[in-house]
Amino acid sequence: MPRAIVFKGDETWELREVPKPRLRPGCAVLRVEAVGICHSDVDQFRGHAPVPSGGVFPTVPGHEIVGRIEEISPEAREAFGVGEGDRVGVRSTVVGPDGRRVYGFDFPLGEASGLFGGYADYMELVPGSEVHRLRDDLPATELTIYESLTNAITWIRPVRPGQTLVVQGPGHMGLAAIVAARAAGAGTIVVAGLAGDRLRLDTALTAGADHAVDVENEDVVARVAEITGGAMADVVLDAASGSPVTLLTALDIARTGGTIVAAGMKDRLLDGFDVSRIPLRHLTIAPGGGLDLAGACTMINDGKVPTGLLHGASFPLERFEDALALADRRVPGHDAVRVSLRVA
Repeated sequence: MPRAIVFKGDETWELREVPKPRLRPGCAVLRVEAVGICHSDVDQFRGHAPVPSGGVFPTVPGHEIVGRIEEISPEAREAFGVGEGDRVGVRSTVVGPDGRRVYGFDFPLGEASGLFGGYADYMELVPGSEVHRLRDDLPATELTIYESLTNAITWIRPVRPGQTLVVQGPGHMGLAAIVAARAAGAGTIVVAGLAGDRLRLDTALTAGADHAVDVENEDVVARVAEITGGAMADVVLDAASGSPVTLLTALDIARTGGTIVAAGMKDRLLDGFDVSRIPLRHLTIAPGGGLDLAGACTMINDGKVPTGLLHGASFPLERFEDALALADRRVPGHDAVRVSLRVA
């Protein structure tokens, strides 16, 4: 019997046996191979879904989904441009007549099969979805990095060839942004993180960063000034989740006339934010929003992404609790640049 993990919204979960979804008009049935876990999943587990709607509970989570098309209706075949047996990455958002919904967050268990997230053996793909073919010669867990890239490609668009980029936060989103920026021709890339991010900072250097700064043991503003000869950063990408203090640091790191991309989701409001610094220094504050599924999957298919390096750790579906603990950095002495679940 197929399985699905259900989040209840109160830091509890359940592994259930569920029927395979039946094929509905305009839809497809996906056999899930792997799904990535990101910090938004951790927040969702705690009952705080970081999506515009606020999410629904109970629900089947998971939005970084790689799988194979098992069944597809004629309408979906035409709309999605794929057929049965194709391995695909799934865009997290569904665009419908009533607005946008996010797989893994916005679909309740009571709707149709209830299988609209990647923490399950099967899921439904509904009208308004977008999928893109992925290569067959790599493990599905490695390919789940595509979802981070769909965001990262859009985040680094303000970076012009040859410019200096500072990435705050060496998590899997920050690492994806470094790969995307290097491919786009960025000049100097600096990544900044905490002392506990040593594995991630080292991985960032291998993935394409030129310098890594431990902000707990180094003055990051002074280091960026040293690296740039006083010119400071053309673009600062705040990809750090949790504390909003990184945005204040970004104001110090960016050059006059530079751009700050606010991307990392914060867990509280920001005190001490002097808004006047933005017009006085002619800074542009850009949102870290947007998805480029085709661009991300094409980069992977063309061999431009070190998927093995960015893969991190993977666990079978039934070991979800171990996977979540590692993703939430609650395992003493252990870290991973990324965590995913092996489903098939």
